[in-house]
Amino acid sequence: MVLSSAWSKQRKDVRALLRPFAVPSFARALPLIALDLGVFLAGSYAVVAASEIALKFLASLLVGLSICRMFVLGHDACHQSLTSSRSFNAWIGRILFLPSLSCYSLWAAGHNVAHHRFAGLRGKDIPWVPLSPESYLRLSRGARWLYRSYRSWWGAGLYYGVDVWWRQQYFPRGKVRRIFIADSWLVTVFAALQAALYISAAIHTGQSPALLLACGMVLPFAFWLWMAGFVFYVHHTDETTRWFDDETEWRRVQPNLDGTHGSRLPLRIDLVLHHALEHTAHHVNPAIPCYRLTEAQRALENHYPTEVPRRSVTMRRYVEITRACQLYDGRQQRWVTFAEVDTAPIVVATR
Repeated sequence: MVLSSAWSKQRKDVRALLRPFAVPSFARALPLIALDLGVFLAGSYAVVAASEIALKFLASLLVGLSICRMFVLGHDACHQSLTSSRSFNAWIGRILFLPSLSCYSLWAAGHNVAHHRFAGLRGKDIPWVPLSPESYLRLSRGARWLYRSYRSWWGAGLYYGVDVWWRQQYFPRGKVRRIFIADSWLVTVFAALQAALYISAAIHTGQSPALLLACGMVLPFAFWLWMAGFVFYVHHTDETTRWFDDETEWRRVQPNLDGTHGSRLPLRIDLVLHHALEHTAHHVNPAIPCYRLTEAQRALENHYPTEVPRRSVTMRRYVEITRACQLYDGRQQRWVTFAEVDTAPIVVATR
């Protein structure tokens, strides 16, 4: 969506509109935490107890869905919006992040600081930052293939798993703080204990350790990676999204709002994900907890129907976006497809 210049003048009004929704509640948060932890444990038990492989796969899907849901709650805890207690948010957020093997402090540094402060600014923002045609052409053949895979409809999990989780959210790199190392060890120990429990359960019940590990850990984690990559992609990508290379220009047009979308999925599957796709309201005010996002997003849509339109994302629409939004020319402020670069590489590279 491209916001009008009136949006900047109305920023204070927008924030005032959403301020009543930025109220964390233990009474709302605790049942959600208990539910998701319970579903994760029940699904994990069913992976072991189910007698049919088909039932184990269904249990595996349930575990994967609970991981997605717990991550959303952990994300809120990281924003200090899940409950009103900072200390409770810090330790429950770490627990909720464990099944997704995500480090709480690394996520806070990357997401809260880099992404929320610099959304849409290349060189500082983190998730789904598109390459320019020139940068793409400078890549090796293998790196180009990987980037093209990331930008395909099926590549969301590959992108999130490699470029976000592995390179940024598991092992600390660059400026390393003690809390980063501690959280990395916490996640690693959890993964080791989880694997040990499944192997022990397999031995005691006469089942295949590989099967239980696949259904209990590998498949749910793969499901989580794809869902995370997909959700973060639709948060900030479609043909109207703009990216900037110049920070002065970026600050003038307020892309933190301009490049953020609220989306609905078919059958309202988005509601199962703790309203995580109601993203415009979240970027305006990250202090709004997920259980109040729907009301906040509706308030934005009702007051600014042109600037904050309702957007439905079907699988077909998602594929269309991935085919259109592949490279971004910051100077011309437009998306460029791989086909354009492949057919006229010299023209694109020298603009």
